[in-house]
Amino acid sequence: MSAPPNTLRGMTSLTRLPPFASVIKSREVEDPINLWVHRPLAYAFVALVYRTPVTPNQITFLAVVVGLMAAACFYVGTPAAMVAGGCLLWSSAILDGADGILARAKRMFSDAGRSLDGASDAVVAASTVGMGFYHVWVQRHDLLELALMPIALGLSLVHVYSYDYYKEAFLQHTNPSWNGAPERVSDIEARLERMIAARDPWPLVVSTQMHVGVLTSQQRVVRWTNPAAQRAGLQFPVNEESVAIYRKYNTGLMQLWAAISLAPHSYGMAICAMFDRLDVYLWLRVVLANLLFVIALFWQRRATRRTREALSHAGLAPTPAAVPQVAGATS
Repeated sequence: MSAPPNTLRGMTSLTRLPPFASVIKSREVEDPINLWVHRPLAYAFVALVYRTPVTPNQITFLAVVVGLMAAACFYVGTPAAMVAGGCLLWSSAILDGADGILARAKRMFSDAGRSLDGASDAVVAASTVGMGFYHVWVQRHDLLELALMPIALGLSLVHVYSYDYYKEAFLQHTNPSWNGAPERVSDIEARLERMIAARDPWPLVVSTQMHVGVLTSQQRVVRWTNPAAQRAGLQFPVNEESVAIYRKYNTGLMQLWAAISLAPHSYGMAICAMFDRLDVYLWLRVVLANLLFVIALFWQRRATRRTREALSHAGLAPTPAAVPQVAGATS
C-alpha cells in the first residue's frame, strides 16, 4: 500500500538539502574568497553526505586529519610534497566550513560541537604554521626570518581573536531575536564540569577546555586594544532600532576584519606553499596583515564609540547583567 501524496512530499522535504543561502553565516562577516569559493565547495561536499549518517563532528575530525597531513607534507619539504601540502591545507579549510553547513542543514547544533570546531582550527593552524616555518628555516637559514616567526605567530593569534570577537558581536547585535546576553566563561566552565562528571568523550572535554582559554584570551586582547568594546557582565537591549544602529557603524568594518581572519590565512598559506614560497607568506603576515590590523583596530575603536553613543541616545545603552560573571568572561 503506497503512502499518501502529502506524506511522500513530507518525507522528501526531510531529505532535501536546504538552500545554500539558508545554511551559511551572514555574508557580512565573510571575506569574498571564503564566501564565493570555500562555502560553495563546502556546500557541494555536504550535498554528497547529507543523506548519510555522517555527522558535523565527523567532518570536523576529517578536517583535522587533512590539516595534519598538510603539516606532514611541509615537514617533508620536497617540491611535490609542498604542492600536496598546499592542496591539503586548502581542502582542510573547505572541510572546516562544511561541518557548520551540515550542522545548520540538519539542525545538529551543540555547544560541544562549537568548541570542537574551534579546537580543530587551532590544531590545524598550529601544526601547519609550525611545520611551514620549519620548512622555511631548513630551506633558507635566514636569521631575520627566524626572528620574525614567533612574532608572526603571536600577532596572528591576536588577529584571529579580534576577528572572532567582533564577528560574534556583530552576528548577535544584528539578530533581533538575540536575548542580549553575551556568552560567559563561567557558563563554559560549568558545562565543562558537567562533561567531566558525565565522562564525555575526551576530544569534547579537551576542546571545551580550549574554548575557555580562547574566550579568556579574546577578552584580554579586547581589554588591551579597545576597552570600550568589552561586553562581559553586560545585558544589551535588543530591538529593530538597536540592530539598525549596530549595522550602521559596523558593517563595512567587518569586511576588513575578515581580511585577517583564519580563512585568508589558510588559502594564503596554501597558495604560497604550492609555489614553495612560504617565506613570502611569512612576510605577508608580518607586514600586510599587521597593517590591516592597525587600520581595522583604529576603525573599530571609532565604530565602538559611535555605536555606544547612538545606543545611549536611543535609550538602548547596555546595563549590568543580573547574573554575576567571573573575571575574563566574554562573548
